[in-house]
Amino acid sequence: MKSKLLLLFAGLLRCYLPAYAQDFAWQAQLAPASQQGYHRILLSPQVTGYSQPNLEDVRLFNPNGQQVPYLLRTEVPVQYRTLFKPYQILSYTRRPGGVSEVLVHNPEKRSINNISLRIGNAEVQKQVSLSGSDDQQVWYVLKDRDLLYAIRNTKSTSEVKLLDFPLSNYRYFKLQLNDSTSTPLNILQAGYYDTFSEAGKYTRIPIQALTRRDSAENHTTYLRISFGQPVYPEQVALYISAPQLYHRPGKLVLGEQKVYERRRRKRRQARMKEISVPLLLSSNAPAALDLPRQKVEQLTIQIENADNPPLSIDSVQVLQLNRYLIAALEPNQTYTLRFGNEKLNAPEYDLQYFQDSIPKEMPIVQVQNFKILSAVKSKKQPKSSKILIWAAIAVLAVGLGYMTVRLLRDMEKKG
Repeated sequence: MKSKLLLLFAGLLRCYLPAYAQDFAWQAQLAPASQQGYHRILLSPQVTGYSQPNLEDVRLFNPNGQQVPYLLRTEVPVQYRTLFKPYQILSYTRRPGGVSEVLVHNPEKRSINNISLRIGNAEVQKQVSLSGSDDQQVWYVLKDRDLLYAIRNTKSTSEVKLLDFPLSNYRYFKLQLNDSTSTPLNILQAGYYDTFSEAGKYTRIPIQALTRRDSAENHTTYLRISFGQPVYPEQVALYISAPQLYHRPGKLVLGEQKVYERRRRKRRQARMKEISVPLLLSSNAPAALDLPRQKVEQLTIQIENADNPPLSIDSVQVLQLNRYLIAALEPNQTYTLRFGNEKLNAPEYDLQYFQDSIPKEMPIVQVQNFKILSAVKSKKQPKSSKILIWAAIAVLAVGLGYMTVRLLRDMEKKG
């Protein structure tokens, strides 16, 4: 009887727990992929707004209902990249047993203090010197003697060697290499490394309603932005047409949160604290404000006008940083995205161990055809499932208690 009760309890859990744990509130479809291979699936504000904060509950399914592994990637507001930018090598005169010369052109007369040489791998040591000129007639020494040591790269057939020297802006640089003890080097490029910033990509969040009120009493403009659903705004941009010169402080209110304070000889007391970000609108800078990631359904912008007339604001844009699922898709197949489940943990896919094998450039696929799933429209369903589960637990507890009493009685009789 004990084994029968355990089987009954396990059966009840199988019937109700998985169904409850795998309920999704929302479903969407992907636009058809045009080719086979990895794609970036751009998650819209509706997907991110109705999902868990870190998108742990997002699942991608193929036409057969099987999960498709994916990687989650998020744009960053500003990304710094370093690129190798080559100079033009006007000539490379190779003289085995003598002195080889490399003539490098600096047409913009950039002020530089180093030249990076991309050289084919070689187990050798070379003595080099460097001079500069503006007309290729008169040359001035920059570095009398330096050494290039073993040029070896285990991951590539070439290596970059840095040759530094005093800051100069000559139009031409001449590099001389002593080849008296070996054949010349295979110099592929001469250039420099440039670091530049790249802004992240954003998606515009649709605004359901925008209302404005200019208060003459406290000289403040109030902009109330409603979205009609939960969203995660990360940047707000205002487009101001007048006046030509302005400097207005203010703040952007994201909502309120409950905080607890412990007072002397009393229990902790809760109070509501405003969540806001300082704002400064100036005609000398773009009217854009970065926000902390916070789930909201509306925003309020307060602009202090002092004794000035209110600003003429043509439009307001609210943006979120792009978030993608990286997944391998087949062309002309219907893929389904499901999300909106507070109970799910983040999935674990083997794909995370092969990120280096995924190409950097991939086509983008949009999400479309949103719909709420009928299985979760009724809020009473999870409650009924919990009642049945607790009933099963109660039945098992009674059964185990009964079996325990019987075993004790049998032991007494045998004794």
